[in-house]
Amino acid sequence: MKIRQANYKDISKLSGIFDEYRQFYGQSSNLTGAARYLQDRAEHGQSIIFLAEDPKSGEIAGFTQLYPVFSSISMQRSYILNDLFVKKEFRKQGIAKQLIVEAKSFTKTNSGKGLELSTSTHNKEARALYAQEGFEQETEFLSYFWKSV
Repeated sequence: MKIRQANYKDISKLSGIFDEYRQFYGQSSNLTGAARYLQDRAEHGQSIIFLAEDPKSGEIAGFTQLYPVFSSISMQRSYILNDLFVKKEFRKQGIAKQLIVEAKSFTKTNSGKGLELSTSTHNKEARALYAQEGFEQETEFLSYFWKSV
């Protein structure tokens, strides 16, 4: 599997798997919206996407999307690993781990403080992978969210 950073040319192919990812989390299919969302992030430099691409077929097997954030306290940039998805037919091949390794490498190369992520308490496979990859469950700070709609 080839892991590489996505670019503008990948938006149309990436939209399909991004739409699948959203459906996995209970959202309705919206290919047009997915393409627009990814295009907006790319145009404004608001996210970094890594693809797992099948070298034989060129099919995108999985992806991860990082969003940069900043800490006033540490005066450093970190990244939120917001999305990680591997198509069903490509699972159990270590692709998610490869994408995480690439995200960690990118963070180090770009002098990032670290990677932050969240996942469902029910997603035992993902939680085990994150622990294996050195992620530690946050215990110092509580997370809160205000919903405007």
